[in-house]
Parts: sequence; structure tokens; C-alpha cells
Amino acid sequence: MAVFKPADEHPLTKAGLRCLYLVETAERGLRLGDVVFEFPFGRVIDTGMACRREGIIPPAVDLMSVHKEATAVRSAYAERGQEVKP
Repeated sequence: MAVFKPADEHPLTKAGLRCLYLVETAERGLRLGDVVFEFPFGRVIDTGMACRREGIIPPAVDLMSVHKEATAVRSAYAERGQEVKP
């Protein structure tokens, strides 16, 4: 699991984001390449084509900003020389 930490002043961090990670091993409800954004009472999973919510997500969370950050995470991961398969 590749874990990324956003900056403290990032809007998602201010909305309560605890961590985000790229799924490297498929598990129940998650596929290889999904990006998971963990919040205190729920999470948002970006599959590359869509986002889905699980649990209670703060109203300040904009799904388009989540999708943009997930794209950046995939790009940063790929730049490290590791291939990401959606």
C-alpha cells in the first residue's frame, strides 16, 4: 500500500482527511489501482472513472477535487518507476 500525506493547508485536509493511499493488493470492495481517501467516519474511493462514497463524508469535500488528487497520486506513483494498473 502506497500512503500519501497531503499538505496541512490542503482543502481536503481541512475537511478532515486522515490519509490517502493507492491500493496495490486487491481486497474486498477495492481493486488494484483504486485511490482511497480516509475521513473520520467514511471514505471516498476513486476508481479512475468514478468516485464512490462509503460512510459519512464531510459536506466540504468536493468530489472533483478528490478526483484531481487521485489522478495526481497515480501520476506520482507511476513516476517512481512503478506501473499502476487501473
